[in-house]
Amino acid sequence: MTLKKTLGWACCAVLAAVLVAPASAQPAGGAAARGKAEMKAGSGSITVDFGRPELKGRDMLSQLQDGAFWRMGMNQATVLTTPVDLTFGSTKIAKGSYSLWLKKAGEAFQLVFNSQTGQWGTQHDPSKDVSSVDMKKTPLASPVETFTIELAPSASGGSFDLSWGATKLDAPFQIAK
Repeated sequence: MTLKKTLGWACCAVLAAVLVAPASAQPAGGAAARGKAEMKAGSGSITVDFGRPELKGRDMLSQLQDGAFWRMGMNQATVLTTPVDLTFGSTKIAKGSYSLWLKKAGEAFQLVFNSQTGQWGTQHDPSKDVSSVDMKKTPLASPVETFTIELAPSASGGSFDLSWGATKLDAPFQIAK
């Protein structure tokens, strides 16, 4: 093989490696864009699996129309799984798995629990809504670019917190004894 051919093949190999490496660093199916919130409860953990979209200069929560439902993330519907019964104010949520939705009601927001899970995030079936709870809206000092859900423990339960843009929404809950 001539030097010219050898150098040509070497250049092709380097170019291919440079082009393929970034693509192979991305997990398949958008897994990098998924998040998980977790909190110990009883003999297991309460978990929330959700997509993590980025604002990219938008103000998405303010764009939600009054009465509309949002999947609270991206791609597959957000799912809460709890091994214990939870109480949000006077609303009881039985242990199990639920898709979660955010509903805008005027200037307020509600966290909606739906018995259907495993669906794509745009497929909300209101006939399967189990219950909804009001969320407290608080402005954030520093904006949050990537949608975030956290489960923050407290003495007798915790708080379901979501942050995005300049807004934090939270709903405190108790763990049933």
